[in-house]
Amino acid sequence: MTRKRRVVVTGLGLATPLGLDVEGNWGKLLGGLSGIGPVSLPGSDASPIRAVGEVNVADLRRIRDRFPDDSLEQGERRTLFALWAAASALRDAGLSNTYGNRQRFGIAAAAGVGTHRLEDLSRWTAQQRNFDVSRFMREFGHAHPASILKNSADRPASLISRRFRLYGANLTLTSACASATLALGMGYRRVASGEADLMVAGGADSMLNPIGLVFFLLLTAASTSRDRPETICRPFDRKRSGLVIGEGAGFAVLEDLSHALERGARIYAEVAGCGTSLDAHSVTAPEPRGRGIEAAMVTTLNDAGLKGGDIDHINAHATGTRLNDVAETIAIKRVFKNHAARIPISASKSMIGHLMAAAGGPEFIYTVMSVARDEVHPTINLENPDPACDLDYVPEGKRHCRVRAALSNSSGFGGQNAVIAVKKYHELNR
Repeated sequence: MTRKRRVVVTGLGLATPLGLDVEGNWGKLLGGLSGIGPVSLPGSDASPIRAVGEVNVADLRRIRDRFPDDSLEQGERRTLFALWAAASALRDAGLSNTYGNRQRFGIAAAAGVGTHRLEDLSRWTAQQRNFDVSRFMREFGHAHPASILKNSADRPASLISRRFRLYGANLTLTSACASATLALGMGYRRVASGEADLMVAGGADSMLNPIGLVFFLLLTAASTSRDRPETICRPFDRKRSGLVIGEGAGFAVLEDLSHALERGARIYAEVAGCGTSLDAHSVTAPEPRGRGIEAAMVTTLNDAGLKGGDIDHINAHATGTRLNDVAETIAIKRVFKNHAARIPISASKSMIGHLMAAAGGPEFIYTVMSVARDEVHPTINLENPDPACDLDYVPEGKRHCRVRAALSNSSGFGGQNAVIAVKKYHELNR
């Protein structure tokens, strides 16, 4: 791609276990405060999974109050999180629903695949244990409003587009845990290429339901530790026991620089480049030497015109699983060589859990904040370092340091990898 335009970040929006605003999230992250707590689902006392990163009841009520019609019509948490985070990002960017050429404003949204509700499965299952298709077709209108039957993956992007008059590109990405970073990358490329003046990009997901939890149990990926919930997610620690499932959303406004300057927008940082790859190794495990995420980081650096020595921070994928943490560490060493040991690396999932398809949304926003503020948040619960994970994961607490440019890494089941680079915005480079 011949890049014609610079892309800047002018708005940020979040809904995570740490709260519903960016400053609140950032302050808690810097303070090493975990949003992970006990599972609150009905009947969860018998669940082997004891801890999740859940958007709290009061925050969910605020979201429902903000979008009462959408809440009543379908009520799916993933979609409500997406609406909140996108609305927050647009408000933060100072954009009204009437400003600009809306045909050149678009949306790139990552979303999980949704889930069937147990209520629906039981409602139309006959005594013979067979699913009653005929009755299901007659009574489809009674399906649970949060079921995949009524909420396809493109539902969040469609609602955001309609509500906020984003009439340009409308993209939905569903590529496992790399989805949101891929969506951000696609949004960036649309603006950089001149196809759009502005893209709202990010992701939303929630798998905090019985089927979602069972899925990760069957994969033996989820932690079943009975330690205190806030201590269970332990990226890079030799006592790590698996990922902690989270939920939420993160969206950013990515905008052409000249468009942003013309309307006097505040600029957080500049998106410098992105890269993707596929491990082509295993559906459920990363390539052991991290060659997939290595390729994505190299592609990103080349796309951004950056060298290894220009990177002052990495927000790692860091799931807290034995395979991922080691593979990502090896990949960082291979890409950055001697410089790798000098790069502060943070694991946001240690405090919010793994937001699945949405994971890259909040992590991109946290990366932007590091670049904008020259602050790096810690990786908590790293008390027994794994000898195979021997880089600087900032275990001691927040750190003030120069962050000229940073990477946000994401990987997902199926071998998907996506990386995006953020750098400081310098007006003199216009």
